[in-house]
Amino acid sequence: MKIGLAGWAINRRFRAKENPLKLLDFFKVAREEFDMDTVELNSPFMASREPDYLKAVVQAAKDAGVTMEGMAVDGSGDLSLLDEAKRAQSVQNAMAFFDVAERLGLKYFRVNTGGDPKGPPAMLDACIASFRQLAEEGQRRGIKIVTENHGGLSTDADMMVRLVMGVGLPSMGTLPDFGNFPEPVLIESLWKIMPYAAACHAKWTRRDGPGKRDIPAIMKMVKQSGFNGTLFVEDGGPTNDHIGTLELKGALMACVNSAVV
Repeated sequence: MKIGLAGWAINRRFRAKENPLKLLDFFKVAREEFDMDTVELNSPFMASREPDYLKAVVQAAKDAGVTMEGMAVDGSGDLSLLDEAKRAQSVQNAMAFFDVAERLGLKYFRVNTGGDPKGPPAMLDACIASFRQLAEEGQRRGIKIVTENHGGLSTDADMMVRLVMGVGLPSMGTLPDFGNFPEPVLIESLWKIMPYAAACHAKWTRRDGPGKRDIPAIMKMVKQSGFNGTLFVEDGGPTNDHIGTLELKGALMACVNSAVV
């Protein structure tokens, strides 16, 4: 396992009203401030999808000695809609990121399921159909399409497994997030989706309440699952993302190197 930096860990810098961080400078920050050489990008922080801009992004990463592994895509639409025309548009919106991923040399990109876990069974069927189209394109391109436990249908780990199995292609996977399942079912839910993981989002923060996640307990499960990919630090803490990111990186490294955890 290795540890990388997700852009979302320092999202406040990208979204600052004054002097926001530019993606072209992100790679230098990852390498020099956090001593990490692998990153995950976020689509909202890209200034453009034009070829010249993407070429500049590739060069900036190369100059910093940083590898771009994946991208978390937001705002592409709802892939579980029962309205066929609107769902088709969402699929096309997501499809557009294959060109971006290919130009950047990414291994995967993440899109959200949309939908409602309490919705009708047809919603999961629609989601499977959407992701199958994406996974088929991913298979042709050599780029994995993944989804994360990140709202909608994906709030239910069993539904995520049914989605992956329903698509039934090796180009379809998951992006387990340590922070997004409720605490009482966190470990068992993550365990269910770990076999399909392309990478992981590591967080202290709980979405279901105050307090921190038990990183050693989660990492024990991650090791037991056989996962050997990248753990992306995606949580810079509530105030100081320099300290928060480095503290979480340290906790992850201790677990990765521990013979006990």
